[in-house]
Amino acid sequence: MSGALPEPDPRRRGRPPCCPRELAILVIQLRRRGLSYAQICHMLNSESIPTPTGRPLWRKAYVDRLLHTRYVRELIEEIDSS
Repeated sequence: MSGALPEPDPRRRGRPPCCPRELAILVIQLRRRGLSYAQICHMLNSESIPTPTGRPLWRKAYVDRLLHTRYVRELIEEIDSS
């Protein structure tokens, strides 16, 4: 045995995403259409779509937080590259 350690994974480990992929894509698409966070909230609330954590009402801060997660940033890169 050489005693060499395996290369560390360059990606930071964290909680797995709790947002369904389809919901994240919908929020990305709405934002790209030029809707404000408030308008996105209104649309999701009018459709009775719960937040990823199961809350019944969306708030601007939830949309902002979702759009700035590593999961969504990587999803945006994936969408843009295809």
